[in-house]
Parts: sequence; structure tokens; C-alpha cells
Amino acid sequence: MTNTAGFPSGALSRRDLLRRGAVLAGGLAALGGAGTLLSACGSGGGGGGGSKRVVVADWGGALQEAEKKHIFDPFSKETGIEVVIAGPPTTAKIKAMVDTGNVEWDLIAGGPSTVLPVGRDYFEDLPDRLRTIPGIDPSYVDPKWLTYYLFSVVLAWNTKALGSAKLAGWQDMWDVGKFPGKRTLRGADQGVPPDLEFALLSDGVPRDKVYPVDLDRAFGRLQQLKPNVPQWWTAGSQPGQMLVSGQVVAASMFSGRVDALRKEGAPLDFTWNGGMLQLASWSVPRGAPNKEAAFKLAEYSVRPEVQAAVWSNYNNGPANSKALDLMDKNLALSMPSYPANAEVQFLNDAAWWGKNREAVLKRFQQFAAT
Repeated sequence: MTNTAGFPSGALSRRDLLRRGAVLAGGLAALGGAGTLLSACGSGGGGGGGSKRVVVADWGGALQEAEKKHIFDPFSKETGIEVVIAGPPTTAKIKAMVDTGNVEWDLIAGGPSTVLPVGRDYFEDLPDRLRTIPGIDPSYVDPKWLTYYLFSVVLAWNTKALGSAKLAGWQDMWDVGKFPGKRTLRGADQGVPPDLEFALLSDGVPRDKVYPVDLDRAFGRLQQLKPNVPQWWTAGSQPGQMLVSGQVVAASMFSGRVDALRKEGAPLDFTWNGGMLQLASWSVPRGAPNKEAAFKLAEYSVRPEVQAAVWSNYNNGPANSKALDLMDKNLALSMPSYPANAEVQFLNDAAWWGKNREAVLKRFQQFAAT
């Protein structure tokens, strides 16, 4: 039995976590550089009542360009509300803005991994209309954020190096006898969380029992693989580069980057089995000057036709399941949020990472240095 998001009913979901009062974590991957100013003029609008301007804190790069073309520009054309892009939306900047009452941003691209470390009190409650949007699973929505896409970290490999062999899951990642060659997993530099969850899955832990993470067991498995890891990756482009160059034969990797490299002819394959789904969401900082405009933009971004347009041009999974029916069938099948793909993955638990991140990062750095 699955929920509407496609997850097994026994698996840990954000709904389960919400019932315990905290949800999802684990850093969003670095998606790009600083934001670009799309437009600098427009009226203010204290409290956002009748504002014709909304300032979005985004992450830059190709993702931001896709959002500009398929979300921000069409939204401005339809509503007359100007979109200004700033960012990147670091937690330190958000906290400082709200603490000083000098809030420059209206809408933040982040999600639970942004909200929870800063604190829920630093963000506005979403209006009711944004919490019950048809096609968006309730487990993707919180009073403080609305998910507009999903992305996954999956197990990928070099088909040239491994020939016809296919890795079925994380146990195969650790089986260097049957599948010889070097590996790479995510490390812990610059606050990026290491791949402890995959270490547990490789040791037979069920997907719905990954959290709370058994640290000793996870680090024990990482220790077993360590002789075959020339480098722990911390930037999203690294595992693909290492796979294509032949430095490693298998890696944890963002599914969208696998897709992009395969389109360029790279000899790569991957499995959704045991992948880690993460939510990318909109939040509005407390005291945002144009919060009503921000709510309108967030709502616009999850319309099925808008979702289909933007995520057909950038391989992330639409949060609104109705968008899948509007996309090319083969493309929809490649999305992290496609039900058949989602049901064999698990959701990253931000509540656990929010409580344990600093201790884990310190322990991993000591582990990697010895």
C-alpha cells in the first residue's frame, strides 16, 4: 500500500515526522552561484498588501535560468508583479534579516533544511489555500513551506567500466569483489552531510528504519569501504566527473546530473532503488515586505502546466503529480517523483539532521583524516 506520493505506507515519510513535531533535513545540494538581478525597479508595498514586486532568494545556475524562463517571467506577464532575484538564501542571512527587522527577501528557495536550522518563528505561516493544493501530497506541505520540486541522490555507475553488470542497490556498492573498482560517496566538507543513510542500507537496514541513524553502524560500514574511496565528494558536479574520467566506477549522485551526462553521451546508468528523495520548497521570511505577492508566486509555481513546463526543461521531479500527465511520457518516467520511482526511495529526515548535523560533521572529518 502506498500513499499518494508513491511511498510505501511503512516507510518513513514527512507526514510521520510532522506528527512528531519536526520534519525533513539534509542539505540541499549546491545548485549554483549567487543570484542574478532580473529587475531592480518596482514599488514596495509594506506588508505585501498590493505589492507589484516580489524578491526571490534563489541559488543561481541553470536551475535558476529554467525557473526564470518558465516560472518568474510568465508570472510577471500574467500578474504584473515584477520578480527580482537575489540570494543565495543562506540561513545566516535569513536570521540576520529577521532579527534586525530589515527583511529584503520575500520568497526563499529552500525548504525544511532551511527552515528548521533557523527556526520556525523566522517564517510566515502559509495561507490555507497553499496547504491543500490538488495534486500535491500533504506530506510535501508544512505551515512554513510549500514544496515545488523534488530531487534525488541515487546510486550511479560507469557502464563502460562494469560492462553489462548492473548494481541493484547499496549492498552492491559495497561489494568490491563482485563489482571491482573505486567508489565515491558524499563527504562532509562545508556543511554537506555525508551519506550515512546509504551505508546503513548497504548493511541491510530497511528504508523505513534508516532513522534515527545508528552512527556506529554507519561509520563502521564507511570504514569498510574507505580503502576503495579515493575522494569523498562535496560538490554536485564531482561524482559525475569522477565517473566519466574513470577515477571511480560507482558513486552516489544527483539523478538530474546522471540524466544530463547521459544526454551528452556519458556511459552511465543508475538505479532508483534506495535513492534519497529531498524536497525543495518555498518559504516566506517573517516580516517580508511583499508577502502576499510571494504567496501568489509560490501558488503559481505549482500549477500543473507551469510545473510541466519548468521540469520538462530541468530534470527535477514536479511536486504536483498532475504535471506528470502533461509531460512527455518517457520524460515523466525519468522524474524522481514519478510514483514508481518514488516508492522505492526514502525521504531525507531533516528533523534528525537538524539535531545531529554538527556532531556528525565533526565525527566524519575525524574519520576522513585518519
